[in-house]
Amino acid sequence: MQNTQIRQTWVEINLDHIAHNVKEFRRLLGHKVAIMAVVKADGYGHGAVEIAREALKAGASHLAVALPEEGLALRRAGIEAPILLFGSTGAEQVPLLLQYRLTPSLYDLETARAYSGRLAGGGERLPVHIKIDTGMGRVGVLAPAAVELIAAVSAMPGLRLEGLYSHLAAADEADRIYTERQLESFNRILKACRERGLPVPLCHIANSAAAIAYPEARFDMVRLGISMYGCYPSAFLAGQAVRLLPVLSFKSKISFLKEVPAGTSISYGCTYTTGAPALIATVPVGYADGYMRSLSNKGRVLVRGKAVPVVGRICMDQMMIDVTAVPGVAVGDEVVLYGSQGNAQVSVEEAAELAGTISYELLCAVGKRVPRYYLRQGQVIKREPS
Repeated sequence: MQNTQIRQTWVEINLDHIAHNVKEFRRLLGHKVAIMAVVKADGYGHGAVEIAREALKAGASHLAVALPEEGLALRRAGIEAPILLFGSTGAEQVPLLLQYRLTPSLYDLETARAYSGRLAGGGERLPVHIKIDTGMGRVGVLAPAAVELIAAVSAMPGLRLEGLYSHLAAADEADRIYTERQLESFNRILKACRERGLPVPLCHIANSAAAIAYPEARFDMVRLGISMYGCYPSAFLAGQAVRLLPVLSFKSKISFLKEVPAGTSISYGCTYTTGAPALIATVPVGYADGYMRSLSNKGRVLVRGKAVPVVGRICMDQMMIDVTAVPGVAVGDEVVLYGSQGNAQVSVEEAAELAGTISYELLCAVGKRVPRYYLRQGQVIKREPS
């Protein structure tokens, strides 16, 4: 592929690592449990279309997004797999859901009736999943009302109950009590449905963390989000059950070098002052690109295989690093913000901890003005934007 790179800041997406991570879960789960690849938020910043294609090739059978627009983008790219919408979707969107074969989540009787009313007499049945709130406190029918909603939806014209699901709030934590309580609630609902002769279709509650740590939570399908992208859900789960490979590397190049004396202040607010003569490099990446301002004076990056500190406040489009300890450093040298260089590595999880946030946020924050290069077997096969 011809190199048309103009910007000296970019990300690399390793598709082989997506395939590896999905196959690791397939090995863990066996072949009776389906895998739903979660590609909302543009595939956690990696590019939903390319990630979805790779995940499906590697063994996923279903996809999930948050918004109808995200589902449309996948369909328009030619992706045929079932797509579940996590977010709320009004009844006015029913024609679009049918046209693009998107499966909405239902949380309440009013919306279910509105869906059914839109479908009355049309001869088509819309598959739906009912979301049950077993303890997340976000969206979903509360557990005590779940069985009645399931019964009502099962009998509504135009609707086909395809799935029941919930979401675990604390499966990535060492304390198992809250997660076990949620699982008990979900199981009680399923048992009550069976006792009443109601359909118990595709059941799923496990996120990446539960897929790793709670075999009893796997049911018919697990939803792979953060771990598909090569990050463990928490430090507590790092290295457990599956060997994950990071998918995204965030890189730039040194654009300017200057020697400064002791006592030189760097960047806005003069929050960093050199304690000795130093060699300061400017890197053309900033918080507008998704490298968080909260990493100011905290982050570390790699140059020539050495870890060096971010100094001063990160700017919108640029930041500064201290490369005094890097022999032979030069303008044009590669700077790795997340990823590896030689034997050195700086992980997204490490950067997230330094920034006081989670890996999910850092991955999703990488801006659209940062070009994505998709790699297979070490070679660039696609660039976005092209």
